Amino acid sequence: MCRKILALLSLAVSAFVFSGCDGGKATMGSQEANLLGFVKLEKESYEPTSPTTFAIHSDELYTRRNFSGDKHTFLWGLVTIKDY
Repeated sequence: MCRKILALLSLAVSAFVFSGCDGGKATMGSQEANLLGFVKLEKESYEPTSPTTFAIHSDELYTRRNFSGDKHTFLWGLVTIKDY
């Protein structure tokens, strides 16, 4: 019984760890990193955000002149911080 629970638990943990890991290694794709949906980082992503997110622009937080175009999404798209 203990071996079954241990095997099931290790399978569930490995599925949880490897389900959202995307290194963004596509040659023509955008550079992005995803950490289980909690945090998603997209480099040079100038695409608009959806109307269902709380969008925060970096120029609202502090003054800056050189924008990178990066987009940080938290909690599966609930909050988005845009640097453009």
